[in-house]
Amino acid sequence: MSSKKLFSEFAPVSKEQWIAKATEDLKGADFQKKLVWRTYEGFDIQPFYTIEDLAGRELVTNLNRAFARDENATGARSWVNYTEVLVEDEAKANQIALADLDERGADGIVFNLNGRETVDLETLLKGIEVACCAVSFKQAGCPGKFTEAYFAYLKAKGVDLNKVTGYLYNDPIGTWTTTGKEPCYKCLAKAIKAASAAPHFYALTICSAPFVNAGSNYTQELAFTLAKLTDYIDKLEAEGVTAKEVFENAMPLMGMNTDYFFEIAKFRALRALWIELEALYNTGMDPKNVKIGAESSVWAVAKYDPYVNMLRSTTEGMSAVLGGVDALAIAPYDSTFEQPTSFSSRIALNISHLLKEESYFDKVVDPAAGSYYIENLTDTLIEKALELFKATEAAGGFVAQFAAGNIQQQIAQVRQAKRADIAKRKQAYVGVNRYPNTKEVLEDPQCCGGKKCQAQPEGLELLPCQHAAKPFECLRQRTEMYAKVSGRRPKVFLAGYGNPAMRTARATFSGDFFGVAGFEILPEGVYADAATAGAESAKVDAEIVVICSSDDDYVASAADFARAFKAAAPDKMLVLAGYPADVVEDLKAAGVDDFIHVKVNALEALKGYQEKLGIKID
Repeated sequence: MSSKKLFSEFAPVSKEQWIAKATEDLKGADFQKKLVWRTYEGFDIQPFYTIEDLAGRELVTNLNRAFARDENATGARSWVNYTEVLVEDEAKANQIALADLDERGADGIVFNLNGRETVDLETLLKGIEVACCAVSFKQAGCPGKFTEAYFAYLKAKGVDLNKVTGYLYNDPIGTWTTTGKEPCYKCLAKAIKAASAAPHFYALTICSAPFVNAGSNYTQELAFTLAKLTDYIDKLEAEGVTAKEVFENAMPLMGMNTDYFFEIAKFRALRALWIELEALYNTGMDPKNVKIGAESSVWAVAKYDPYVNMLRSTTEGMSAVLGGVDALAIAPYDSTFEQPTSFSSRIALNISHLLKEESYFDKVVDPAAGSYYIENLTDTLIEKALELFKATEAAGGFVAQFAAGNIQQQIAQVRQAKRADIAKRKQAYVGVNRYPNTKEVLEDPQCCGGKKCQAQPEGLELLPCQHAAKPFECLRQRTEMYAKVSGRRPKVFLAGYGNPAMRTARATFSGDFFGVAGFEILPEGVYADAATAGAESAKVDAEIVVICSSDDDYVASAADFARAFKAAAPDKMLVLAGYPADVVEDLKAAGVDDFIHVKVNALEALKGYQEKLGIKID
């Protein structure tokens, strides 16, 4: 190999030099305001990073030791591709599981026991080689009794427990935060002891999905996941379970979200934090034995334009795999609002197949290593999560803080900030608050997205589980109900004149704006001048007419449009796309009722239009 340095004649460029050059290109604009953005976690993201930003970041530097790099039969690395099977009838569930394993290429099955106390394991697992694929379970009626029964079954079948892989979806504290059901640590200890003979089966899952589905930020998700773990260690000590046994039997199961780079950094940060926590408890465990699972969350899913959920799931799966997960459970795109179909279940499995078989994500280990941005982001998340984790521990731990309502309050603040950005459409949810499919009509418009909220137990506030864009889904569903009952859907007409480029741009914006509320968008009308546009658009059968043109045209003649329009149709709503500040008051006096633009809170504005149209607001 040649030792010649090809770029030795180029001097290194410092970060300060890059910033100076960027500031020069901004022609005097403020670098911080233009290119630096603030996260929901409270820290800044720079437009670029260099090796200088990695100086002194010890935890990230040491993260590489946590990844097993030995070549194996399955490639550089592997992960279990899980599919979920609902168990209503053991024989039927068995057939579905076998088909998923044999025909659809699943590596593992998660049997959803749906709260059942007893399960016919002989029928459920018939033909399934438990030692050859991962078998996991969730929603067992009594996790302790079920785990004992499962391992009694395995021993009776002579299965080598060293080859048994999988997990029991068993997070009593997490369940308590969403249902109010008190954790049973005695039952949990029973499950851990029953599974302890199988080193690759985890009877305790520390789940972050309740936080994700409630709208938490990444710092909170990581910190509270760790805080739950330490509470388990403390609570289980009284049941005769040591810290080492907890770590050996625990697997973090993280809810996935759609912020691509943050998700990659989240999984990497979790691994580093988990290893550091293990070291503090002196477990002596090999960092390479830490296994991390990932599952779909509810927060990022949308009920409208549901096929977009497939793209969201693909993004989530990619970031989870690149972040180093060992188990991946991608939910069907329709699972939060209807019974998944055979098609949606197959597509969910295929996402992992595509990542592995066509994109070769299994051929590389920790590909994010060395990325200045992701490494910096990983370390910052570690730092911020540790701060919050320590603060939570100092205040009595996760359970105590949740019982006091402090955890919920912290998450609610972030959720409100996210919802505010969604309402203003700063955060786009394709098909919901941006780019709606206006031809889509739901069969059941009364059902909003997300899971039904649990009745709040006395003295305890539960974490909600909702779609991020649920307010927009409910907004549109109110229009759907109105159209169903009244037989008429509100119509919006886009009236353009003047500058062709600007009238088209503002017509597109306006159609998108009103379309998210489920209003019918009529084809754009183009007129020779403002007065003609006002008079002619007043004749159109539409409750709302939007003026679409340039700011210069608005200053010159939008008032003529408004006067002509209101003279012919005084009861119709006239809206102007844009906000020409110098003439706003004049235009209001001429008859313009409202203005829509990128800074408007779209959710509140559209609720206002619904009220004016007689559409009931809950």
